[in-house]
Amino acid sequence: MNRSQFLRSAAAFALLALVPASLHAQAADGGAFVSTFAQKGITEILTAQIPNTEKQARFREMFKTYFDIPAIGRFVLARFSKAASPAELEKFNTLFEDVIVYTWSRRFSEYNGQTITVTGQQADGAEGTLVKSTILGNASGSFGVEWRLRKRPEGFKVLDIVVEGVSMAITYRQDYSTVISQSGSFAGLLAQMEKQVADLKAQQGA
Repeated sequence: MNRSQFLRSAAAFALLALVPASLHAQAADGGAFVSTFAQKGITEILTAQIPNTEKQARFREMFKTYFDIPAIGRFVLARFSKAASPAELEKFNTLFEDVIVYTWSRRFSEYNGQTITVTGQQADGAEGTLVKSTILGNASGSFGVEWRLRKRPEGFKVLDIVVEGVSMAITYRQDYSTVISQSGSFAGLLAQMEKQVADLKAQQGA
């Protein structure tokens, strides 16, 4: 994913968490899930009069509640998980959560009046729903965003975000596969992720 595509993906996630719930009312179960997520982003993070560190903490908790991060991580690692020890997998899960949270949370400040319209949803496997939406920007024009949801015992969870055909989960999978292949070990991926998390935290003053 190039810089332009990444920024659009990040902005798309941020925008979904910032738009009014009424825009999602036309979608049924999946739309209701997205609506609740959006309202929490507005009332508990974006407009809340709290320190930035508290906003980051709330964002992390919201992300863990609405996204199936462990399942995304398993998909991202694919066959490489077999070459990792239990301790390495545990460390990966911790770092992957940090990467996702810090990467997406810093995009909240980029909201600038864009709107999102849910255009429909369809079944995605036995326990899944694909919610389709359109982001309407200002000078940037519009682009499509799809939200891949899976039903879990506690309700829907997000498994992937697809922006104009570019999948967040597949992009991470490709990037991490490249890092492992180039470094020659799973430890090389962990080292790269540690550096990435440190850089992201420094950028946000965390």
